[in-house]
Amino acid sequence: MSDVGRIDFKAMAERARRMQGELAQVQEDLAAIQATGYGDGGLVTATVSAEGRILDLRFDSSVIDPDDPERLSRLVIEAIEEANQGIAEQRTQRFSGVAADIGGMLEGLNGSALGTVRPKAPQGLSAVEARRRERTAQ
Repeated sequence: MSDVGRIDFKAMAERARRMQGELAQVQEDLAAIQATGYGDGGLVTATVSAEGRILDLRFDSSVIDPDDPERLSRLVIEAIEEANQGIAEQRTQRFSGVAADIGGMLEGLNGSALGTVRPKAPQGLSAVEARRRERTAQ
């Protein structure tokens, strides 16, 4: 019997194990991500963790005006939003590689990434019917 059209489950399981390890590493990396944002060119700085915790918040003394507390609030929000954007960008970068691996594994379900090639069904036949005919022809 031909190996054409068969999925190599052993290779797929090995690839899944590698991906589990990679995902665990990604989770660990994500927990360590920090980003700093700036309000009004650095008069306010905020450092935020991946979990959304504010780790550090600093003000230039020139922004502390008792007559204008709204300005300070706006600058703090600006700095935190910029830091959160930095976190989002780092997450996107880190997950792009993992997403490519997952896509490769999904391709493997069709056989292309695992060294087997599943033939396309002839015009008018379903893939299942084409495989049945192929097996009976051998």
